[in-house]
Amino acid sequence: MSLVTIVLVDDHKLIRQGIRSLLEAQQRYEVVGEANDGREGFELIERVSPDIAIIDMMIPNLNGIEIARLVNQRGLRTKILILTMCDTATYAVRALQGGALGYILKDSDFSEILHAIQNVLISKRYLSPEIAEEVLELLLKAGAGKEEDALNLLSPREREILQLVGEGKTNSSIADQLTLSIRTVESHRFNTMKKLRLNSHADLVKFAINTGLVTSSPHI
Repeated sequence: MSLVTIVLVDDHKLIRQGIRSLLEAQQRYEVVGEANDGREGFELIERVSPDIAIIDMMIPNLNGIEIARLVNQRGLRTKILILTMCDTATYAVRALQGGALGYILKDSDFSEILHAIQNVLISKRYLSPEIAEEVLELLLKAGAGKEEDALNLLSPREREILQLVGEGKTNSSIADQLTLSIRTVESHRFNTMKKLRLNSHADLVKFAINTGLVTSSPHI
């Protein structure tokens, strides 16, 4: 049986080390790379093309949903499993709509994580039982609503900058991080506000929170 290759994307090194140790003890899985933020994680996925990427939902710079969207848009072979502390069904729905196949909570037993990996590997969706019923109810009510529809109007770069704005980054720090000019960042922000019909920086931050790009609570 060939090894299943996995990339881990989480900004907590201890969590990555723990998952790596547990997975590689199974002898069927090989962790081929780790990243501690979303942009680094997506670039790693592009470079090594693992079978599965296990990604923290609220990873800085590019969150789990946005990584799933980019992987889906680029037609990459990697399957996405979100591993998170966020037990809100709305986030799970958005992750599935973005292209993730699995959404599992970090307080799950390792046996459940293995079960999720096995399902995702064969392209079957998997949700932690604690949120599965609530997710189904949301999906039956036609998904995440008007704000999620509006989010789909944005380009990948605009969504990326919107997340960074929601994380409290300044135009200057965003420009440095993405290797863009400040004027380009300002232009993307202006276009984003125009598309979303927003009027202020506070509106941008609120929109980022409401659509799950960032969380209003401290990052964990």
